[in-house]
Amino acid sequence: MHMTAQPTAYRVFSDLRWPLKTGIGNVQTELLARAPGHITIVDAEVQGSIGSPLSPWAISRALQQQKTGDGVFWSAGFVPPATHHLPAVVTVHDLTHLHFYSRLHKAYYNLLLRPLYRRCGAIVCVSDYTRREFLAWSGMPSAKVHVVYNGVSSIYAENQQTYDLPYRYVLYPGNHRSYKNLARLVAAYAQSSLPREDIHLVMTGQPDPALLAQAESLGIAPQLHFLGRVADADLPRIYKGAILVAFVSLYEGFGLPLVEAMASGVPVLTSSVSAMPEVAADAALIIDPYSIEAIAGGLDTLTQNEALRADLIGKGQQQVVRFSWDQSAHSVWSIVDDVYRHG
Repeated sequence: MHMTAQPTAYRVFSDLRWPLKTGIGNVQTELLARAPGHITIVDAEVQGSIGSPLSPWAISRALQQQKTGDGVFWSAGFVPPATHHLPAVVTVHDLTHLHFYSRLHKAYYNLLLRPLYRRCGAIVCVSDYTRREFLAWSGMPSAKVHVVYNGVSSIYAENQQTYDLPYRYVLYPGNHRSYKNLARLVAAYAQSSLPREDIHLVMTGQPDPALLAQAESLGIAPQLHFLGRVADADLPRIYKGAILVAFVSLYEGFGLPLVEAMASGVPVLTSSVSAMPEVAADAALIIDPYSIEAIAGGLDTLTQNEALRADLIGKGQQQVVRFSWDQSAHSVWSIVDDVYRHG
């Protein structure tokens, strides 16, 4: 009888500081839960804040203290070690720091992170868009830069309950960073027919003073709501209760809310830029996020056109099958295996 050779057992040292409630923390949790049996995950026990500019050196120090021997350094995040003999595999989720942050952030990426990435055994990017942008910026050999899509939790498709809000609503799920384009979304909502139809605009996160002031000036303050910190168990119900999800960001390396909405059976309005058309494909209404008129038109269309809504919901159910954590984990650990074998 032919016996399949067992993979070589080895250790993967990881920076596990990513907070559980963050996007990267979520990726880390899902991938670690699916690590194959021949890999032993070792917490590198890196000290200090993960957001510190000194993080690459903190990782190097932690690895030296571990007396690692052979193995691989892997992170679900984007920070590689400054120096170490272990081959490294890190995940580049996006390059927002080059576009929407300070000149110091940009300089940090260009002067420090870019050379460190070039020394890595492999880079995982979460979309083809991010991979293309990363290759153009980093100058790395294309064979070392891989696309692995994020997955979507099964709780969204399984959930059939809605969140108990006393009005119909459009949902924006996400943080309030500048590139999320929320001021244009609020302006477009005010310009659309939704306020007159008593369809409210709901956002996750704490109340944003600038958006509240804008809503006040536009006469829609009573119809703009912030849900504060949302429990994980509540999020699928919040999606499910929405008339549509409006995610008209100016830049995303992936855009997880798109697939969470699709899995929830809710139509999506999203942007024609960066990775969003790639992730949404033909399963969303795609508009120019720089045009308030286009966003307003999209909101009206997706609330009024029942045939389009049904079509996008059906296409969303098909598209979301592409985003499986099982498949993501298989791809990532295969890349790590390859880096371990070939250095």
